[in-house]
Amino acid sequence: MSGGKFDINCDLGEGFGNWRLADDNGIMPLISTANLACGFHAGDPVIMRNTVNLAREFNVAVGAHPGLPDLLGFGRRPMAISPNDLHAYLVYQIGALQGFLTEAGVAMSHVKPHGAMFYVLRDRALAEAAVDAIAAVAPGLPIILAGPTGKEVFSSTAVARGVPVWPEAYPDLEYEDDGSVIVERHKKPVDANLVYRRVAEIITHKTLTIRSGKVLPMDVDSVCVHSDGPNVLAVINAARKAITDCGRSLGSLARI
Repeated sequence: MSGGKFDINCDLGEGFGNWRLADDNGIMPLISTANLACGFHAGDPVIMRNTVNLAREFNVAVGAHPGLPDLLGFGRRPMAISPNDLHAYLVYQIGALQGFLTEAGVAMSHVKPHGAMFYVLRDRALAEAAVDAIAAVAPGLPIILAGPTGKEVFSSTAVARGVPVWPEAYPDLEYEDDGSVIVERHKKPVDANLVYRRVAEIITHKTLTIRSGKVLPMDVDSVCVHSDGPNVLAVINAARKAITDCGRSLGSLARI
């Protein structure tokens, strides 16, 4: 779609206390959508409030990025939890971010589960609990999920319940041949030229060629770049250049 908007979303606010994971101040002006950590895998009240205000300053759409209660493992370790636990975790985190957004006069744009939460959401009972919680405290808001959607239990559950789903691609991560994303515990540098080629391929062909050479269908209008990458600014700028070179303009899906 020549001339249309294409989104870059990024996970931000992922520090805790005096510890900071990424250069949020450097990243925020370069993206169109921010997924804000809500305190369980990262983030604390001061960081959440400051990051909301930073997003408002640069007119970046803001969504909740709830994770598992695992600060030590940054929410990237699967946990054994009950549907009731998960429901409460999501309501608590989304509600916390909503308070800061209300104070800043900013609307919440979406919800995007973090890290290993995707693994636990492969269980149908947990997927149902998650959709219930999101629909209850963020009614009408979309969920951002790895694309293409519809095959995973969580995405199919959301779609069946009438909850909007925005599919995204991960140009800075690797995929398995079955289309599942390989979640890294620790981010490594990613070749910015590779990211450029991947984003250009997604936009022009709606496909993504992965490391094995397999071509995955990837009909998406958003890519996620992870803020903890060592060369994240180069990666984001490569994605921005690919968007422009392909005749699209940067813009949040929440504002298309």
